[in-house]
Amino acid sequence: MSADKTNERYQIVSFKAKSLKNNPIDSPVERKLAVYLPPDYFETERRYPVVYFIHGYNGNIENLSITPHWTDNKNFPVELIPPDVLKMFDLENIPSYSKFDKLITEEGWMPFILIQPDVSLYLPHCLGHKELSGAVKTKGSFYINSPFTGNFADYFIKDVIDYVDSNYRTISNKKNRALVGPSMGGYGALYLLFNYPHKFNSVASLSPANMTVEILDHKMVTPINKILYGKEEAVELGRAAIKDITDTFDIITSKNNSIFSSIKRDEKGNIVQLNEDSVKNWQKYDLVNVIKTCSKKNPDAFKDVNLLINCHRKDEYGFADETRRIHQTLNDLGIDHLFEIYKDYRTKLAPHMLGIAYKMIPAIEYSVQCFN
Repeated sequence: MSADKTNERYQIVSFKAKSLKNNPIDSPVERKLAVYLPPDYFETERRYPVVYFIHGYNGNIENLSITPHWTDNKNFPVELIPPDVLKMFDLENIPSYSKFDKLITEEGWMPFILIQPDVSLYLPHCLGHKELSGAVKTKGSFYINSPFTGNFADYFIKDVIDYVDSNYRTISNKKNRALVGPSMGGYGALYLLFNYPHKFNSVASLSPANMTVEILDHKMVTPINKILYGKEEAVELGRAAIKDITDTFDIITSKNNSIFSSIKRDEKGNIVQLNEDSVKNWQKYDLVNVIKTCSKKNPDAFKDVNLLINCHRKDEYGFADETRRIHQTLNDLGIDHLFEIYKDYRTKLAPHMLGIAYKMIPAIEYSVQCFN
């Protein structure tokens, strides 16, 4: 099925994900992939490298990070954003399939296939919050194999990659496979790299959503929400976002042994007690610990991987500090990587989302250059 009726190279396809069969939350086994094919795909018999772009926390096949045209992107619903706010966005730098066509045909980029898999849990937001489009937000999988939610790492590594290599003219080896992810996808990109280093030539992790217990005390306000809804509602939206993402991480790592429900605070609001078993479960999936554990098992596996990590210095989720921790761990282990904590005046309305949005094209360019 075409994602754009005017272009057969922009596709959405369905397939059965064997790794998700009989998963404990009854998440759909029938999954979809968004596929971008380069301009000359149907004109030659050549094979192409593949960039896998794995979505963030609320992403799914109906809420893609990259669409045929930026005007299709539900993350930027221009009809719902006031014109005086909209003009503050740098919409020309939002990635799209048509943008990639131009970069390949006019700017000399190497042609590539781009795949966006749907890796949502399809559990609803714990408070029923909705996207700007009106659809109830869905929870993300964090790309983890979990006894409580299903084998989402296997789904990506086995089912998705095998399907793509079997149905498209890919160059099906590590040297021609790249992984890019923002936010939860940034977490997933690093988690998958360190668990499956034989699969990827390059990885770009944008503002990785590394979950540690510090997020339980984090107070988040996104500037654009203050403009659109007022300060009080913006604070509530921030609380709701943190509550839902921590609820999800609880479900994935601990299920009924919830860290969130175990919180006890003193009269000043400071956390004085947490479920220690749940804390240990969270710590197991802290990327710093994942990297240390995987590197100890196979210290030479990461020498030939091209790795990029970055984050906005004012990321409202607090992920800049987590990105610095990851960077320091990589340095301590002698793992080469590109690292940046950046500032960008164009992102002041939403440092996390817009910081990612404007770094997506450079991250994909990095991936394509690494194919060379």
